[in-house]
Amino acid sequence: PVMYVYYNGYLLGTSVDNMKLWLKQNYKYLLFSLIITIIFAYPFLIKDFLPLEHDTLFHLSRIEGLAQSFKDGVFLPRIYPYKNMNFGYGSPMFYSDFFLIIPALLYNLGISVSVCYVFIIMVFTFLSSYFAMKLCRVVTNNNYAPYIAGTVYLFSNYRITDVYVRSSLGEVMGFAFLPLVLLGIYYVLYTDTKKWYYLVIGFTCLALTHNITFILACILFIFFLIVRIKHWIHSKEIIIAIFKAFIVSVGCSAFFIFPMLEQMTSQNFYLSYYTSTSSLADSSVELWKYFANTTVFGYGTHGYAKDMSMLLNPGYFMMIIPIVYLFRKKENKNPFILHSLILGYIFLLLPLDIFPWEYMVFFGLIQFTWRLIMLTTCCLIIPASIALFDFKIKPLLITIVCCVLLIGEGVWHIYPVLTRTTGINYDTSYASLIDGSIIDPFYSAFYVRVELAGADYLPEGSPDYRELSNEVTDSLGNSVSSSLTREGTNLLIENIKPNQSYILPITYYLGYQVYALDAQGEIIDKVPTYKANNTLVGFNANDATTYLCRYDETPIQKYSLYVSLVTGITILFLLIKKKMNR
Repeated sequence: PVMYVYYNGYLLGTSVDNMKLWLKQNYKYLLFSLIITIIFAYPFLIKDFLPLEHDTLFHLSRIEGLAQSFKDGVFLPRIYPYKNMNFGYGSPMFYSDFFLIIPALLYNLGISVSVCYVFIIMVFTFLSSYFAMKLCRVVTNNNYAPYIAGTVYLFSNYRITDVYVRSSLGEVMGFAFLPLVLLGIYYVLYTDTKKWYYLVIGFTCLALTHNITFILACILFIFFLIVRIKHWIHSKEIIIAIFKAFIVSVGCSAFFIFPMLEQMTSQNFYLSYYTSTSSLADSSVELWKYFANTTVFGYGTHGYAKDMSMLLNPGYFMMIIPIVYLFRKKENKNPFILHSLILGYIFLLLPLDIFPWEYMVFFGLIQFTWRLIMLTTCCLIIPASIALFDFKIKPLLITIVCCVLLIGEGVWHIYPVLTRTTGINYDTSYASLIDGSIIDPFYSAFYVRVELAGADYLPEGSPDYRELSNEVTDSLGNSVSSSLTREGTNLLIENIKPNQSYILPITYYLGYQVYALDAQGEIIDKVPTYKANNTLVGFNANDATTYLCRYDETPIQKYSLYVSLVTGITILFLLIKKKMNR
């Protein structure tokens, strides 16, 4: 629902009525989603303790970095300049922080970074349940199945692992928007091409949450296109709807997608190295993992001992119950549900180690084969939720029994979180996470691991930052006498000798530029700036003057932002026009 205010007051009344109608139609789903969200997050709510799992610290660092940028007056940061001992980290250009804006604002209001993290987990847990219920309600037209859908989706084993073992905040957010992508597919390829905007919402939000989940959604869409090829290949309406969804999605997310692609092609990053050298076969799933049913705080690498392997399956209910749908009478079968069921099981089987993943290098972008279980979870929620309603049993009874059993099993899977000992209290300051008072900020890495995690977005060949000082050096690495003043991504350099090359204590990303300043501090000339051999910013000083190194937006960054703004304004204009015409 969108509220518009006009001077005559007529549309205001209409919008309020529409809001009331929407709440009347959805309040049960909203209330149910809120209840099971609270149940799902109970370890966060009953204990003053945030477990530090695989990527928890990295996401805390993202929230803090965005909040600090807001304090510096930068509202679309490309670089977090204070990360990694003030050498800077360009993660916002590769991993969108768009949906961390509210947590960052809350952090700046004095709420601890841990509480902000729990807040965002709960928000997207709620949205995951609600959107799953909406998807199920639209497709099945059943009043009871959505409650099972919201529950089984929320408490699926893989999603529990994402939240409480991997701390994969990007995937947790992605879980919320995958049902919207599936709903868009349902409308465009099966029922109503006029509702292609669901594809736009789903794909745009995924692009702004987690790149890999976005890629997974594209894979899902391609599979559905293959399944429905006879239906859409000769349909002008469907092709046009897909084209419009593509153009608008690209327009909305252009401010992030194109700058990311520009940076990726500007130099090699460790992300590219990991993708090209890691073998997908190493992450393939052994069959026994689909029968494991205990949450383990380990790793999902192929060949690990059973007591060290993550719980990498969607859960028994979702793996077994959808099969019942196949026994429905033919006239009661929905083609979309049937196709979702088939694709769901395909995505469930694909991660197994029986497939030659070592030859499927084109899938390298997803990093781990078991990420396909996300698609399994999304595709099977509808057949799993509707399958049991074809029997002569009261639907209310089926719903209550299924939801109680699913919630009970989910709570049991989550319970071990309460026994975790590695973690922080909610009032722990961010500074104590990187100063070594609680945890080694490096733990065997050559960079500040608590802030950079796997350092995916550092340039290949980066130096051992533990051995560097925040000083200007010459081309041989010797410290030179200079005066440095740092403010955000700006670094003012004074008192250096002319006609020499210097290296600055800043990690190089495309966009950094050094300028020569006059006595009044005004820019008088651009100075040759480059990436030094140690991947830091280098420049040639021709004169004995003051120099300024700053991060300037590239033309692609600037114009892609304009594209997104124009797209957003155009959408808003068309919505208002449509409302006025009504």
